[in-house]
Amino acid sequence: FMQTFHKYLVYANPNAVTDDDDVAGDLEEVKASICEIIELYAQRYEEDFKQLPQFVETVWNMLTTVGKEGKYDGVVSKGMAFLRTVVRNPQQKELFASGDSLKLICERIVIPNAVLPESDEELFEDDPVQFVRRDVEGSEAGSRREAAADLVRGLLDQFSSETTQAMSIYIQKGLERYAANPVGNWRDKDVALFLVASVAVVASVQALGATKVNELVNVPDFFASQIVQHLRDTGSDAQAPILKADAIRFVTTFRSQLPREMLAQALPLLGDHLAHPNPAVSMYAAIAVERILVLKKDGALLFGPADIQPLAESMLQHIVATFDRAESPQKLAENDYMIKTAMRIILACRTNILPLAPAALAKLAQILAEVSKNPSNPRFSHFLFEAIGSLARFSCAADSAAIGQFEATLFPIFQNILQQDVAEFMPYVFQILAQLLSVHTAGGALPEAYVSLLPPLLQPTLWSAQGNIPALVRLLQSYLQIGGAQLARDGHLQPILGVFQKLIASRANDHHGFGLLLAATQFTPADSVRQFLKPVLTLCLTRLQTSRTAKFTRNLVHYVASVLCIEPQSGAGVAMLVDAMNGIQPGLFASVLQNVMLEAIPTVVGRIDRKTVAVGFGLLVASSRFQGDPACAPLTGPVLEQLATMLMDTGVKETKTLADKQIFDGSAAAAAAAVAADEDLDALEIEDTGYQASFARLATLGDIKIDPCPLIADATRGLGQALQSAQAAISAAAQQQQLSPAAAQFISAAIAQASSSQ
Repeated sequence: FMQTFHKYLVYANPNAVTDDDDVAGDLEEVKASICEIIELYAQRYEEDFKQLPQFVETVWNMLTTVGKEGKYDGVVSKGMAFLRTVVRNPQQKELFASGDSLKLICERIVIPNAVLPESDEELFEDDPVQFVRRDVEGSEAGSRREAAADLVRGLLDQFSSETTQAMSIYIQKGLERYAANPVGNWRDKDVALFLVASVAVVASVQALGATKVNELVNVPDFFASQIVQHLRDTGSDAQAPILKADAIRFVTTFRSQLPREMLAQALPLLGDHLAHPNPAVSMYAAIAVERILVLKKDGALLFGPADIQPLAESMLQHIVATFDRAESPQKLAENDYMIKTAMRIILACRTNILPLAPAALAKLAQILAEVSKNPSNPRFSHFLFEAIGSLARFSCAADSAAIGQFEATLFPIFQNILQQDVAEFMPYVFQILAQLLSVHTAGGALPEAYVSLLPPLLQPTLWSAQGNIPALVRLLQSYLQIGGAQLARDGHLQPILGVFQKLIASRANDHHGFGLLLAATQFTPADSVRQFLKPVLTLCLTRLQTSRTAKFTRNLVHYVASVLCIEPQSGAGVAMLVDAMNGIQPGLFASVLQNVMLEAIPTVVGRIDRKTVAVGFGLLVASSRFQGDPACAPLTGPVLEQLATMLMDTGVKETKTLADKQIFDGSAAAAAAAVAADEDLDALEIEDTGYQASFARLATLGDIKIDPCPLIADATRGLGQALQSAQAAISAAAQQQQLSPAAAQFISAAIAQASSSQ
């Protein structure tokens, strides 16, 4: 059948030629498919592919004679992909080993197909957003240009120095032709810059650009001699703005290879190009600025807040001017690259953004009001809210009085979004409200605006939308954190616990329910907890009977431990929990502990969760209430065995996990609240935030701090401290062989460690 393939690969028939130069006909599609098939054979069945040299010659000849019309793009790109696969195979090296072969490939195949197609030039002018998106997001795969670049990389794998030398000749010629006539020969430099990137990049990743470059290419020298000239003046290259885009793209591609001083030179120039009248150029500039601002060296940002602040105002003004030129909300939301860069500038400035905050807030609010009329681009929406969230976060961290301006500016827009039921924006609104509310003083009075908003937030219709649930839970946590005592006093706790009841009835949302319950327990007075604990535990036990899952049991163990940690000196939490559970049914606590909670203790994840469980159950075991109960005392050994098992497992469970999709880890929340130490924001990507169509978590918000034992830093030491008064019971359990030798040794060491630290 290979002969049949070869027959149709060389087949020519004037009657099969279509009149449409842009759309491939049947013959072109057949030839492209044949090239794809023989490439697969070259990859997988090389030993059986005896006709390989014949096909190499045929494809080579075809690529040198085929026309430039768009209908041939498929067969050309597939043909070059076949040659790339063959040339990468060391066993076929002799087919290309001669200097003439490399020269001919470069001259007759690579160079002609590296020229920017006329259709792309038109797209650059007519639909710049699509041009940039296709380039940046890799949808150009299959184009002639990309196939030519891949072929060059294939040649470099086997003939690095020879290919570099051959391509350098053509690159130099292109640069010389451009220098002789910049206006008339700008396409020659466009090709030259494209070829430089093809030859120089050995390995790359999206987050860093080129991570390894061809040692024979001096990237910094090329930047200084050929790139900077296109960046110094935004008004240059008026006849060929594509060259500006090429120069900016060069900086983006090689940002990790250029020294800091060159990037520092380029950054303000790139900032100026945010105002370039050509939309494609300004978008490329936005992408370059955004990527440079997340570069790190030795774990620290290459450019800190002090470096960015002098440039921030002009950059943000240029970005806003771009949005002001948008003709409609859809056009405004089209350019998510620009809003992402605005977000990144705010993040890069950190608290230094404060002087610019009023103007930035006004413009971001204006943009939000406009795009909320007809949300059309989820990526734009997400980065817009991240920009608002980061501006609020760092401004209020620098000056808590700034919260008033944020609330006055944003509340009317938020109210309109909620009234108009703009479903796409509602989860974001709830998260920003949670962030703003958290700025207020904990333990004080809730602001009246938030008090009046609470009843509508508890309406079942809002909670019926799955995308609203995580954001609403986070908002209610902020309510409890700031005004838990007030909510309990004014009777708002009961409807909040009604939400908890609804959430734990669902396997998908029960962890959100426990997050809400943890906040209610942590931030309301102990008397209030005592009142709702029995009905809450009744609901949990009912759920255990009807639909028990490992996730639910794990969260229940963590919650029980958090109650046990209440007022540890007096043992109020232990008494409160045992009384509530035995109040449901006498002796129920010991039964649930033995049959449900024991086996789940080692499964608890998250550093703070594990610490809470260690301390809480340590306090339980050490309590006279536990040791004096004939049903509980025999469980001393099994409980300590499970606690030791949990803490001796120092694997991935010590880190924050996605076991419940969301772990309310107090340590992570504390770090999120500490503005200066929040490294997760430095490389924020929408993909990293758990983005979904229904809900996208704002990374700038951070988790709320829910730590039932904040004065204890280490779980093992905390367990040792809790058990100091129970050493007799521990020794008895060890003597009765209720503890394994490893667990007994671990518990003894924990107690000794706690004693020595006092």
